[in-house]
This record gives sequence, C-alpha cells and structure tokens, in this order.
Amino acid sequence: MNKNERLFNIYRVFGYDYLFYTVIIFLFITQTKGISVGQYMHITAFYAIFSAIFQIPCNYIVELIGLKKSMILGNIFLIIHCVMYILSPGFEVFIFAELFCAIGFDLKNVSEAPLLYSSLKRSGRKEFFAKIEGKTVSKFFYIEAISSCFVGYLFTLNNYLPITLTLIALITSLVISTKFVDMPIDREEGKFGIKEYFSGIKLILKSKRVISIFLYVFVIIGVIEVAKTLQKDMVVALQVDAVTYSIIFALLTFCMGLGSSMQYRIEKYTKRKTLTVIGFCLTLILTLLGLFMHIFDVSKFLIWSVVIMLVFHNLLQGTYRITIKKYLTNFTTSNIRSKILSVYYVFEGIGKFIMLYISGILIEKVGTNYTAIIVSLVGFLGVLYALEFMKPRLGLEPEEYSSDDIFGADIK
Repeated sequence: MNKNERLFNIYRVFGYDYLFYTVIIFLFITQTKGISVGQYMHITAFYAIFSAIFQIPCNYIVELIGLKKSMILGNIFLIIHCVMYILSPGFEVFIFAELFCAIGFDLKNVSEAPLLYSSLKRSGRKEFFAKIEGKTVSKFFYIEAISSCFVGYLFTLNNYLPITLTLIALITSLVISTKFVDMPIDREEGKFGIKEYFSGIKLILKSKRVISIFLYVFVIIGVIEVAKTLQKDMVVALQVDAVTYSIIFALLTFCMGLGSSMQYRIEKYTKRKTLTVIGFCLTLILTLLGLFMHIFDVSKFLIWSVVIMLVFHNLLQGTYRITIKKYLTNFTTSNIRSKILSVYYVFEGIGKFIMLYISGILIEKVGTNYTAIIVSLVGFLGVLYALEFMKPRLGLEPEEYSSDDIFGADIK
C-alpha cells in the first residue's frame, strides 16, 4: 500500500462531503439565518447551475496546475464557503457562497479519484481502484449517519456548533490533502473539455432514445432535488424537535444507501420497467405527502404516515442513482461513452436549477403542500412523455441496439 492510498483512506472520511452539515443545514439557514424556504430552494438552485457551468473550466484548471494542487484549491474553496455561511448576513451572500462551494466540489471531483487511480496504477494495483473508492465512500456515510443522530442535539446547544464542526472537518481535509504525492494525469479515460462537450451534444441529438433518457433525468432529478427540500420543511411542520428531526433524517440517509445496495434486487422484480416504476412511484409518493400534510392535522398518525412515505421515497432515490447510470451506459458504447457522460452532468445540473428555482417561487406563493402536488404532477407528465420514447426497447446490452438507437443514423 503506497502513501497516497493510506492517506486516501483517512482523507475521504473528512473530505468526501460535509460532515455534520447535510441534516441540519436547512434548520440553520431557515431558523438561525431567517432565510425563507423559497429562498433556500433558490440557494440550492444556484449551486446546481454553478456546478454545471464550472464543470469544464475546472477540468482545464486541473490540466493547468495538476491533481494535488487542484485538490488543495478545492478544499480551500469549501472552507471559504463554510466561513461565508457562518458569517452571512443575508440571502445574497448565501448565493455568492454557493459559487465557492460549486467550484470546490467540481475541483475535488475531477482530481481526487484520478489521483488515487494514477497512484494505484503506478504501484501495479489499479484493479483495486473501485474497491478502495467504494470502501472509503462507505466509511464516510457510516460516520455521516452516526453523526446525524446527535447533530440535532448539538444544534439545540448552539445553532452554530454543527457548522463549526463542519469547518473543522474541512480544515482537517485541507491539511491531509497537502500530504499527498502528486501524480501525472492519466489519459486512459480521455480529456473532458469544450470540444468533447459539444461532440457529446451532437451525438445525443442524433438519438431519440438517448434524448428520452436525458429528458427523464431532467424531470426526475428535478423532482428529487425539490423533494429533498420539501421533505425537510414537512418534517419541521410536524412540530418535532431538532433532535427528533436529525434522527429522522439519519434514518432517511440510511434508506438512501440501502436503496442503492438493493438496486439489483429491485431491478430483478421490475425487470425492464425499473425506470417506469421509479418515476411513477417518486411522483406518486410526493403527491400523497402533499395531500396528507394538507388534509390531516399534526398527530401521531400523520407523523408516522409521513415518515413511512419518506422512507420509501429515499429508498427509491438511492435506487434511481444506480439505475440511471446503468441505462445511460446501455445506450452508449465505449467509444462515445465519455462524451455522453460529460454532457450528462451538465444537463443534470440545469434540470436541478430550473425545477428548484421555479419551485422556490411556487412555495412562496402557494406553500409547501401545494408545491409538492404541483411538482409531482408535472414530474408525472414529464416521465410519461419520456417513457413513451423508451417504450419499444429497454434494458438491452449495447450491442443489441441498432446504430439509430445509440449513435444516430449517420454515425459509423
């Protein structure tokens, strides 16, 4: 085991995502900072669009300064983002802070895994890349789930305590990132630049079925991101305390991970209708959540009903993330896959931005419950339209599709 591999096992625990943050940040922004739920959605929307916009520039930065320095710079940007959240006096500063957050994560995403891969390749252990990557990410989520159970209690002691611990974790991540041995960028997967991006768009426009998958992604990822905010506001509306709130979302985080690990079993039962089942169930559950919250007064029945529905919604979210990558892969072949995926992440970010921004306006005008119903109905119609394109053939191997299905008629 080389030095980078040893460091990576520790680094990912602190640096994969924000510790002590995800569960409680909604309460921090809305209750401590006085930001409305609609504004919170707009803050999240701007992160999505910033992340999409800076995908390509961040790849060029990595080309220019290398993997290690890009990791360090990414961690510095995340620390700036966290400090701005702590000191922020209002909505505009939160929006500006999301710019640093988006660039920080984009830099980390395009530098961390390649650095590990190059390190393993140099030591003749590249076949262990997926195993090490999966193991380190799992460690983070285990710690995140455990910390989520008591982060609500920390919030009751002092509203700034959880995000201060987040800042400490980020600083630790920065210090560890300076200890890595820099590695040359490996070229096996190809470059991701403006040329590859527009080449990917051209390929997508030549295939109706690939367009249909991107339309499905555009709708469903928007529904999922909106639901993430709505479910937080709904749990607050159930009048639970901060401790109970954090425990509920620790459970939901666990369920999302469980949904990912159960993807194979779920697909075994749904066969070639997995995307259909996921799309319709996600929108149906969101509709029911809106209706239940509107019709029933706060009671044990409502609390348990909402929690159960959220459990299933998060299970399906976890399953979706694995399934969509599989379907996208099956509609491409190796010689164009990197180009298609380069567009996928940008397109996903745009979908999140549009749905979150519109939902932020809606929630200010009609409230959380009606927003849930409206978004779910729009999502249902969007999924229905997208699935009509995919209806003839789903779940085949790449070689089973015709050139029209994958490349377009004139691609050889």
